[in-house]
Amino acid sequence: MIKNNIDRILFFVNSVILLLLLISYLAPKIHPDFFWHISLLGILFPFLLILNTLFAVYWVISWRKYFWANIVIIVLGLPYIDNTIANQKNTLDQKEFSQLQKNKKHQFDQLINLMSFNVRLFNQNENIDDDKIENKIVEMIKEKKPNVLCLQEFNLTESTKELFDAFNYKKNNDNKLQIFTNYRVIKSGYIKSKNICIYKDIVLNDTIRVYNIHLQSNWVKTMKSSYQNRVNEALKIKKHINKSPFPVIVCGDFNDTPLSYTYSTLKKGLADSFQESGIGIGNSYVSIPTLRIDYILHSQKYESYNYKKLKYKFSDHYPISCDILIP
Repeated sequence: MIKNNIDRILFFVNSVILLLLLISYLAPKIHPDFFWHISLLGILFPFLLILNTLFAVYWVISWRKYFWANIVIIVLGLPYIDNTIANQKNTLDQKEFSQLQKNKKHQFDQLINLMSFNVRLFNQNENIDDDKIENKIVEMIKEKKPNVLCLQEFNLTESTKELFDAFNYKKNNDNKLQIFTNYRVIKSGYIKSKNICIYKDIVLNDTIRVYNIHLQSNWVKTMKSSYQNRVNEALKIKKHINKSPFPVIVCGDFNDTPLSYTYSTLKKGLADSFQESGIGIGNSYVSIPTLRIDYILHSQKYESYNYKKLKYKFSDHYPISCDILIP
């Protein structure tokens, strides 16, 4: 009798969570101008998925038929699960790449390493109790030696000026977004604001347009406008991307989850390096272990390998990197 009462309560709770999970699937399809509250469920999606999975296991163990509802709704969300959890550990080291180039079809291919990192002003506001963060970030970047480096929330100081020297830059500026590279740059520009999206056209064996993005952050008091403004920024950037005369790499801090209108807008027609060569949940925000809001997207003609979340707690974001094969 007691177990039956407990099961009734659990069934009710499970039904509510199932309904929320089902509604969360609409987050990438509904513009926040129409109904912004659904966007919040995109953040909760991993938790809702885990809870429903646990309920399914419980119902199976209890020999209750209720588990079918959990299974069906989880299966309906498989495309969104694929955006959140990756199991594609595609690797390509330098030795394997050298072997690949021996094939005439690939003899002119290039493998570039790209890193994206929101450095949070290099701890200027002392959010982390470590006065050496600035130097540690610079040293980490020098050690990793990315071919293309996209930084968000950049802050120009004596230490960070070393990055301009490391990448042979003649011009120093304090824009909050930076794209560093030693490849030849033939054009630079920005969309809407130098602090929202910048781009550079770099020349390898192919000309590539690299975008570095930092979309509006979430604030509790202005949550509705944050979602709306972020989507409008993404739509404007996507319009520019669609007109690019070159293949693209799009990276940065989108401040939104894979189950969002923002991500679905920017990702359309592009490949996600995390899905291509990542593994696990891929969280990029330090405080929330299920939250991925930093991305490296690229044209589908390219292949990405060795996606990594670099486990340095130098900011409220982890740096992310991958290798991209340019045919």
